[in-house]
Amino acid sequence: MSDTKIIKSTCKSCHGTCGVLVTVENGQITRVEGNPDSLTRGTMCSKGQAAFQEVNNPNRLKYPLKRMGARGEGKWARISWDEALDMIGTKINEAKQQYGANSVVIGQGTGRGYDPFTIRLAGSIGTGNLMGPAHVCYLPRLLVFALMIGGRLFCDLHGWGGEYPKTIISWAKQMEVTNVDGEMGVWLLDTLEKTKNLVMVDPRSTRLSNRATQWLRVRPGTDAALALGMMNVIINEDLYDREFVTQWTYGFEKLRERVQEYPVKKVSEITWIPEEDIIKAARTFATEKPGCILIGEPLEAANNCIQTLRAILCLAAITGNIERPGSMMVWMPPAAGNLEAFGREVRLPEENRKNIIGGDKYKLCVLGRICHPETVFKQLKEGTSQVQAMHLQGTNPLLCYANTREVFDGLMNLPFLSVADLYMSPTAEYADIVLPVAHWLEMDAIWDDMAVFYIAAINKAVEPPGEAKPDSWIFNEIGRRVGPEHWFETMDDLWNHVLRKSGITFKEFQEKGYLACTGKDQVYYKYKTDYWKPGGGFRTKTGKIELYSTQLEGLGYDPLPYYLEPNESPYSTPELAKEYPLILSAGGRFPYFFHSQYRQLPWLRKLHPYPIVQIHPETAGNLGISEGDWVWIETPRGRIKQKAELLPTLDPRVTICQPHWWYPERPGPDHGLWEANANVLTASDLPFDPAIGASTFRALICKIYKAEEGE
Repeated sequence: MSDTKIIKSTCKSCHGTCGVLVTVENGQITRVEGNPDSLTRGTMCSKGQAAFQEVNNPNRLKYPLKRMGARGEGKWARISWDEALDMIGTKINEAKQQYGANSVVIGQGTGRGYDPFTIRLAGSIGTGNLMGPAHVCYLPRLLVFALMIGGRLFCDLHGWGGEYPKTIISWAKQMEVTNVDGEMGVWLLDTLEKTKNLVMVDPRSTRLSNRATQWLRVRPGTDAALALGMMNVIINEDLYDREFVTQWTYGFEKLRERVQEYPVKKVSEITWIPEEDIIKAARTFATEKPGCILIGEPLEAANNCIQTLRAILCLAAITGNIERPGSMMVWMPPAAGNLEAFGREVRLPEENRKNIIGGDKYKLCVLGRICHPETVFKQLKEGTSQVQAMHLQGTNPLLCYANTREVFDGLMNLPFLSVADLYMSPTAEYADIVLPVAHWLEMDAIWDDMAVFYIAAINKAVEPPGEAKPDSWIFNEIGRRVGPEHWFETMDDLWNHVLRKSGITFKEFQEKGYLACTGKDQVYYKYKTDYWKPGGGFRTKTGKIELYSTQLEGLGYDPLPYYLEPNESPYSTPELAKEYPLILSAGGRFPYFFHSQYRQLPWLRKLHPYPIVQIHPETAGNLGISEGDWVWIETPRGRIKQKAELLPTLDPRVTICQPHWWYPERPGPDHGLWEANANVLTASDLPFDPAIGASTFRALICKIYKAEEGE
C-alpha cells in the first residue's frame, strides 16, 4: 500500500518565500508545487520545482570531512561532527585569544534565512568581521533607506491601502525571473493588471519589456545621471509634490541646485537615452501617481552605488511617493517580529566594530556591520592580514567575489578555513574542514521574509542524506563552543526564543505555516502618527526625509547625490577602450540558476547547459561570430569562454555575460571556474564606491573574439 503525504513548507531556492506543497510517497519526494493557500498564491519557479533533485543528488556532501593533503589536492578523511565542530571552535578561540576577536571572519552568501545566525555568531565571538556580498547586494539599499527615511522601503504591490501603483518604474530588476529582496514576482504580475504605466530601465530587453509603456535603454553604470536628469525635469517644470516636499523633506533647495548640473541634454549624452524619452519618463512618474520604484541589485555593484541609490530615492521622495497607498512603503512586522532581532541581540564591542577590516576607508561598512571582502583577500594575499580563521556558510567566494585570482591567492594564505555547504564547491575544495548541510526540504526552520511583514515555516519533508545538518543547527553548535551564553541547548529552545513575542510555540507555528501583518493591520502615512517619533515624522536626525544627508555629511561624504563615470569606459579610460571597445555588464538574472547554485540539477542544466554572453548581431557580424559560437571575453584581468547569443535589442556597444559559472561535473579542485566564471574578468582595485566599498561588476570594458576549435 502506498504511503503518501503532503507537507506544507516554504521554498528558499532564491530570496523568495514561496509557499509550497511537497508530495512524499513511500519516503521519497515525488513533487514540489506551489501552495495556493499561501501568500504567494500557488506560484513557483523552475528552481523550486527542481528542488527535490537536490535531495538524492549523488554529489551531495554527507559527512564532515578533514583535509589530509595539501590544499586543493582532494585528500579527505571522514570525521565525526564532534571532532569537526571542536576543531572549528578551537581554531576560533585560539585566534581570538592570540590575535583578538577581529582575527576571525564569519562569512555567508545570499540571505536564505540564516543572516541573523551569522550576525549572532560573529557577535558571540566578538568579531566585527562579518563577510558577505552585502556591499554589492542589498545592504547599500538598506543603508540608503536608513540614512534617508529611517526604515526599509518596498513597493506597495498589495493594495491594502485601497490603491495600487498607477506607475511602476522597474529599475535594473527582473522580478519576472527571480523573487528578490522581499518583492515577489507574483505580486508584481498581478499588480500590473491594475497599473497604467510600467517604465523599464535596463540596458537590454527583458521578459517584461513587451508589457512596458516605456523602456529606457540606459548605458550600464550611468543610472545616477538618469535619476538626476529626471529630477531636473520634475523640479524645473514644477511637477514635484510641493506640500510633501515642504513639510516632510530636508534639503530640497540644495537638491534643486545640484540637479541643475544635470540638464537633459547632458544626461542624454551620458546615458545614451534620447532626451524626449527622459522627459517623458520624468513627467509620467511625477504626474501619474501613486508610483513606486523597483530597485535592482545591478545598481549596487558599482563605483558610485550609494549616490545612485540616493538619487533614485530622492526621485520617489520629491514626487510624494513615500508611505502613501500604492507607493514606497515601510512595512510593519508580524506580532513575532522578525529574525533580525535574533541576530542583533548580541551586542558587538564598540572597539571591534570600529576596527572592521576596511571600515576605516568605507565607513558605511561599520554602520552596516560588515567587513570589506576585497580588502580581506588583498591583505591575505599580501601577507599583511590579521585574519587567522574563517568560517564560510553557504557561500562560494571563488565564484562570487570580484577578481577570482586575488580571492584564490588570499585563500591559499589563510591559516584556517571551514566551509559548510551542500556540495564540494571550488571554495570548499581548499578548506581545512568541510561540513555537510541539509537542504530546505530536509529541515525544520523559520524563513524570515525580506519584506518584513511575514515569517514562514519550513517543515521537513524527508531526512537529509548521511549526517547532513541544517544551517541553524550548525551555527548553534559552533556558537555553543565559542560563546555558549548566547546559544541554546536544543533547536526547539532556539526557535521558541525567536517566537517568544508571538505567544505561540515553534510546533504551533509549524502548523499555522506563517505569521503576517497584512491588510488593514498595515498602517499607511506612519510619519503623520507617533509610530516613529512623538508628534510625527521620519526616523532620521531631522525627522524628515533627508534629501541632503546629515549622516553622510558627518562621515565626510557628499550629502547630495551625484553622478560618477564608471572606472572603465570609453570616456574615463579612452586609451584602454581602444583595446577593449565593448562595455561589459557581468551579471543579470536568468530563470534556472541563482548565482553559483543549481548547476548540479539535471532538469535545470538540460534547459541551460552552458554560460551565455549576449552580443548585438551587428557587433557579432563584424567580429565573425555567429549564434551559438564559443567566444572569448577578455578584460585587462583575464579571459573566459561563453557561448554567443545574438540579441538585437542590445546597444551594439554593449555586451552582457552570465556570472558565477562553473562545471561541477568537471574534475576538482576548480571545476572549470577559470574558464567560465565572470569574476575572472572583474577588478578588485580602487576606486570602489567611496562610502561602502562596492566593486564594479556591471560596467566594465572588454573585447570579444571567436574561440578557435579545441580551445
